[in-house]
Amino acid sequence: MAHSYGEIPPAPRLARFIECYWFRADAAPAPRHRVLPDGCADILFTQIRGQPVSLTLAGLMTTPLIYDAPAGQAIFGVRFRPAMASAFLPGAPLCTDRIEPLDNLAPAPARELLDRLSHAPGPASMAALCNRFLRPLDPVSPFHRALSLLESPDLPLDSLASQPSLGPRHLRRLCRRHSGVGPKFLARILRFRRAVALLHAAASGPAQPSFTQIALASGYYDQSHFIADFRRFALSTPVRFFQSLRPASEAH
Repeated sequence: MAHSYGEIPPAPRLARFIECYWFRADAAPAPRHRVLPDGCADILFTQIRGQPVSLTLAGLMTTPLIYDAPAGQAIFGVRFRPAMASAFLPGAPLCTDRIEPLDNLAPAPARELLDRLSHAPGPASMAALCNRFLRPLDPVSPFHRALSLLESPDLPLDSLASQPSLGPRHLRRLCRRHSGVGPKFLARILRFRRAVALLHAAASGPAQPSFTQIALASGYYDQSHFIADFRRFALSTPVRFFQSLRPASEAH
């Protein structure tokens, strides 16, 4: 297989903060590989043919990242839940739409983590290492507990702002401080992410899905917003995005 991808769940004590550890390996070049906005920030440990290259933080993205992956590249990632990277790296919200050397954000821990990951024999060992190494700097706040509700497609932002110790202005301020974007924009990215996941699931089936049903299930109540988000976050329409997920022989 030219490209492989997998995910490993974090230790229970980190599950509130980390969605998963993930790894991708490219045996052959992958030109114009596309990474879509998902509301998350990721630590990325990159190797080329087994040699460590970099340890970086990819901040929350508001536009798709398209890059050429060289043959022999392997990436191990720590995918933080939305706004949770700041519990470990206070500078993470400043990295929106940027990939920053982790050494610039936390010099000593970054050097130690890079050294340890460089000696780990594979993704499972890297995940176990991160389970031991990663420690949140701050306890979970009422904002972080409320933020997990944003993943529900049926929850209006007004309900989120009415959670204890929050209000509309305080929510906006905290969301920008911890994620780098406001709550409305973050909710928009997460809604788009739900739609992408449903289209991926539908692509494994024999029939073309109902895009209206997918839009509704993702939390969209207006077809124009559904299409606009795909144009913004995927540089495509929902139909064309779905077609790109199907084998070439089935796309027409």
